[in-house]
Amino acid sequence: MQFNHKKIVFVITDYGSFNNFLGEVAVSLSRNGAEVHLISSSTKVIKIEDKFDYKKEGIKIQTVELPRGFNPLNHFKASKRIHEIIDEIKPDVVSVHFTTGIFTTTFNKRLKYKTIGTIHGLGFPVVEGSLKKFIYRFVEKRSMNRVDEVWVLNKMDLDIIRKDFANVQVKLIPTKGLGCDLSKFDPKNFTSDFKENLKNTLEIKEQDFVIGFTGRFVTFKGYDKVVRAFKLLKEKGVQNIKLMLIGGPDDAHPTGLTEDEERWVRENESVINVGFSSKVQEYLSITDLFVFPSEKEGMPVCIIEALAMNVPVITADARGCNDLIENNKNGILLENNTPQEISKQMIYLKDNHEVYNQMKQQINNERLSMDRELFVTQQLDFFNQILNHS
Repeated sequence: MQFNHKKIVFVITDYGSFNNFLGEVAVSLSRNGAEVHLISSSTKVIKIEDKFDYKKEGIKIQTVELPRGFNPLNHFKASKRIHEIIDEIKPDVVSVHFTTGIFTTTFNKRLKYKTIGTIHGLGFPVVEGSLKKFIYRFVEKRSMNRVDEVWVLNKMDLDIIRKDFANVQVKLIPTKGLGCDLSKFDPKNFTSDFKENLKNTLEIKEQDFVIGFTGRFVTFKGYDKVVRAFKLLKEKGVQNIKLMLIGGPDDAHPTGLTEDEERWVRENESVINVGFSSKVQEYLSITDLFVFPSEKEGMPVCIIEALAMNVPVITADARGCNDLIENNKNGILLENNTPQEISKQMIYLKDNHEVYNQMKQQINNERLSMDRELFVTQQLDFFNQILNHS
């Protein structure tokens, strides 16, 4: 399909999230004749190398620092600047990602142009505390009412919006979230020699069972629960296990660990802190079990990447996660999302080889459904429909 110089603006909270989640979509649109603009903060919450040379691909990038806190003046200033840039561009469609992006963009008023808001996970149904729930609901309702269409990643969010906000035009993105690059996240890319060398570099023994976690080291991603579950296993004397952490802290959010627990993570030889990496697939190639007990996801890319690499998953029985994991088929959905239950399930899959291997076979059977190209194609189709309709 050709977009014949139609102008599309993406607004997203930070440049790192654009690169990680939307890079392929933006580049595909540009290669198909669209004039693609990006407005984002300069920060990289997800600190990986650029997937493309975006300037060479024709992506026009402008920086506006979207605030992460709730300072009305900062939101007003950022919103004003975003409106000024968009008014200069005069786009055919604007695609805004994350509730925070939609809230800031439309803080002052609606845009003059067709606006799509993609919500990567509603906040108000999952936050704790009546005041927080009220604030999140107000912010999300206000944000959704200031765009023309809302796109969501999972069925639970779709059902909630249809029930509680009947006036909102909402669509479910029909793919498994944003998917991942299956040519990159492919176990066949990694030879036995490669995996052996990587294990030697990380001081992982051949008999070690490697448990992985990918993402920001923050409590709402379940990072603290993973660490405490693994610590319980070590305290029980379980041998030949390693915890591999791929990611890093986020200054805006706590890890959920105490100072003593933070010290334990730094000093324990069974914990491998890889840091943020653009080569997650390499580390997943030596991972036996992926654990991600987050309850606040839209459709977690890290689980999709683990599945693409044929790694069984332990996760929360929560929105987004349970869209990807079927209990006892390709992983385990936690009945109780506690360190005690997580550690119990870690040992269960470590010791039950038949169950574990059946899960790997099921994951392999479903692998093609994880392809990011499905999401890219779907997004291009959506934009094509919108632009033709307009």
